[in-house]
Amino acid sequence: MADVILTGTVVTMDEARPVIDEGAVYVADGRVVAVRARTDRPPEGFDGARRVATRGVIYPGLIDMHSHMAYNTLPLWSAAGVPYAHHDRWPSEKREPPYSTAVSWPAKVLGQAAAEALIKYVEVKALIGGTTALQGAPRTTRAVRGWLVRIVDTEDFGTGTDRVLCSALQRSVEKLRTDAVTLRDGRVLIYHMAEGLPGSLVHREFTELDAGGCLQPGLIGVHATALKPEDFAHWQAKVRAAGGDQRGTVVWSPFSNLWLYHDTTDVAAAHAKGMRIALGSDWSPSGTKHVLGELKVADAVNRDRFGGVFSDAELCAMATANAGDALAVAYPQNRIGRLRDGAEADLLVLERHHDDPHRNLIEATERHVRLVMVRGDPFYGTPGLMTATGAPGGDAVRVAGRSRVLVVRRPGQADATMNWPQVVADLERVRADPAAAWRSSQDALAAWGGSLDDEDAPLAIFGDMPEGELGLLGAAGEIPPGLVIPALDPITHDKRFLAAVAASSAPHIGELARYYS
Repeated sequence: MADVILTGTVVTMDEARPVIDEGAVYVADGRVVAVRARTDRPPEGFDGARRVATRGVIYPGLIDMHSHMAYNTLPLWSAAGVPYAHHDRWPSEKREPPYSTAVSWPAKVLGQAAAEALIKYVEVKALIGGTTALQGAPRTTRAVRGWLVRIVDTEDFGTGTDRVLCSALQRSVEKLRTDAVTLRDGRVLIYHMAEGLPGSLVHREFTELDAGGCLQPGLIGVHATALKPEDFAHWQAKVRAAGGDQRGTVVWSPFSNLWLYHDTTDVAAAHAKGMRIALGSDWSPSGTKHVLGELKVADAVNRDRFGGVFSDAELCAMATANAGDALAVAYPQNRIGRLRDGAEADLLVLERHHDDPHRNLIEATERHVRLVMVRGDPFYGTPGLMTATGAPGGDAVRVAGRSRVLVVRRPGQADATMNWPQVVADLERVRADPAAAWRSSQDALAAWGGSLDDEDAPLAIFGDMPEGELGLLGAAGEIPPGLVIPALDPITHDKRFLAAVAASSAPHIGELARYYS
């Protein structure tokens, strides 16, 4: 990739110089070499660099700190029993079609019969919302590091050591004590906890984390909806006791919380106790399409429930700097989430549609995304900016009525070969005949018969969420007769999605349509 100079308004998300009205971002070898005013002397070595006038606003790439990639081709799930008390209720609900048929089986079949296509489809959904780093990697037969975006779970930033642990399912106190040792070694644990209403039984998950010694700087707690202000105070006190000016981290997924429980995390209380808040889109059965959509729900909840306790800049930090700071416990260089000298070159360029650059991000939709770069490489953007930044071809697509170019297959990428039309076609192949696709994938896995992480293994995905009651068919490796895999979840917040949201009785989320009008 040739050196590039991007010019425009630069929102660094760095306290030293938050906004540069006429700025320049100098990119080389996958890093931000310098962030300066456009008229300042350029750093050495950029005499022959591509100079690209974005005519927009340049931000750090967005970081989605909570997702479940294996399920993100599925549409919004009309859960019948809402509001639920906690996360153990909805997978076991007795209804037609059952959760296992509506969610678990479709994800299982697509994940094993069209694994590359599924992962790339989900990465594309993230990209078109400006996401450059995504948490929630599925378990796979062989390692997948992220073909388009960074995968937080497996990203090692070139160190050769993966210092991020993740668990969507609860662990025993004994196992948490083992995790506590790794946290003291400067690692990070991203852990689902206390997802449910205050006073519900899932509060014990927080108590168990405490008993296991895991309330440390490296713990990134996902959801924490059942926690009360005194819990956040206790958590933050334990983090500070570990030494230094450390902050605990809560990952907030307001849409999913409200969709399933009609309540959400008291992030205002967590913030008041000194904790940092990061955003996550959760999964498509009960979440937004990407963290850019989640930012709008956070904005509405901040205004309507929390009385505007968070400024626009603080809301934007939830999708950028805060997540980067949380990961910096494991990688102290603080490589993502801010635009500053030496940072990773993960960049988002938006069309300017609001005078205030932070409000410009909060109110941006897919139609405003003009360029997304990951590791200094352009993966998605307008035809003009993709050509100007040296993108290696790509597929022409229409997104929210706009012409865009999407690079899904890169030269020399041996472990992933599909372009965008092939991705969609492969997923539709499985939807057309799930039984045949399932049998073929099962035969391939049986013929291989190797061990996980074998680089020659056929790629298959295994879910990380509760599966509900799969019954005897699940035990026998057979799918339900007549299984119907839902239509692919659209990659934008389209009219059907917004209509489903408007019909919901969940509080606050009806405001989402206002941002897309």
